[in-house]
Amino acid sequence: MRLVGFAAGMCAVLALAGCSDAVDGQPEASGAPPAKEQLFDPCTVPDSVLIAAGADPASKDDNPFSVPRADWKGCGWRAGEFFIDLFSTTNTMDEFRDNRLLHDFQDVAIEDRKGVQYLIGETSPPEECGLAFESSRGTITLQSSRASSSKSTTDPCVVVNNAAPHFIATFPK
Repeated sequence: MRLVGFAAGMCAVLALAGCSDAVDGQPEASGAPPAKEQLFDPCTVPDSVLIAAGADPASKDDNPFSVPRADWKGCGWRAGEFFIDLFSTTNTMDEFRDNRLLHDFQDVAIEDRKGVQYLIGETSPPEECGLAFESSRGTITLQSSRASSSKSTTDPCVVVNNAAPHFIATFPK
């Protein structure tokens, strides 16, 4: 069993997934999001990055949605008492901010990348936290979620912010 808050996080992802239509072909110069085929593939992150971030490469879950999602690609790994999930989506940053399951947005800078941090779901204290970054190959999100078996009191935002510098170099600009 992955985690108690996983359902809320997936609802947030699925709610975003339901907000947009699939886009075929090449992105337009107008800034249209890329098609799913053009999205960054989170499962291509090297094992060395995962290990440096505290994730176990052998725990890879290349189907974190359980069913195919039209506007998303994702991969996840166990990281001690947490899970680290990496997603790319055709959803825009505005759609993230409009999602009622995501809240407490804060601007962040990880290395040379500007993005936003957000909490997922309604649990208190929070069990899931994410970072989102715009890129030429979709919006990329890195999320941490406390495992259901976890006794950790560590804030999931601390986990995702500690992991992010290791992942950031693998994200397309």
